[in-house]
Amino acid sequence: MQNVRENRRNVIYLDETWVNQNYTVGKGGRLIIQHAGSAEGFIPNAELTFTAKYDGDYHRQMNHEVFEEWFRCQLLPNIPPTSIIVMDNAPYHSRKVDRLPTMSSKKAVITEWLISKGAKPTEKMLKGQLLEMVKVYSVKIKNTCVVEKIAAENGVEIIRLPPYHCQYNPIELIWGQVKSFIAKRNDLKMAKLSELTKEALDTVPHENWENAVRHAEQLQVEDAAKKDILIDKYIDSFIVSLDSSDEESSDEESS
Repeated sequence: MQNVRENRRNVIYLDETWVNQNYTVGKGGRLIIQHAGSAEGFIPNAELTFTAKYDGDYHRQMNHEVFEEWFRCQLLPNIPPTSIIVMDNAPYHSRKVDRLPTMSSKKAVITEWLISKGAKPTEKMLKGQLLEMVKVYSVKIKNTCVVEKIAAENGVEIIRLPPYHCQYNPIELIWGQVKSFIAKRNDLKMAKLSELTKEALDTVPHENWENAVRHAEQLQVEDAAKKDILIDKYIDSFIVSLDSSDEESSDEESS
């Protein structure tokens, strides 16, 4: 990200969130929002909002079909080529181009996959033996994610957030503002919730996005500096330890 900023490339941050009809965890409908933005604000025409049934976790209502369709048809056409897209590692963001067979795969599926890679499994081989062969052949393939492939075909690059570092994504702060706007006006009716959500998204000023992006970038810089200091301290202590060991060895040899 430091290199990206130095080269002044356009950075887009994407994420999903939800708003509940009752605005608390409980019964009622909910809306799932998929969107993206930059320091200039939300990306025009990139909003995807749809109703989903409540099942305890809105992530279950998202899947790779929905996400990849949105990514290809709503996000990419509305951002500059050569942009950088920042996203997390949610399962529906990470479907593999060439999905590897697993223990739950049927033996015929595993065999077919191996043959497609040039392997020569025999009919007498057990599933465990076939999967061991899969490990060998999987090393030979570069198994990228579908969205990385789609992005590359459109001249766009993806940078993944480190696990458990959502604070590096400024859209998290924007979601908080959107939900606060809705909470103050929510009348617990689903039809009204849809209107409020659109209004909340439309009224986030670009200054708020600028501040959120600046805050996230500052966190990245500060955390990187802290890690550099820790690494330097560790390396210095390691070198000192080695030097001390060498001196002790020399003293023992001399004695």
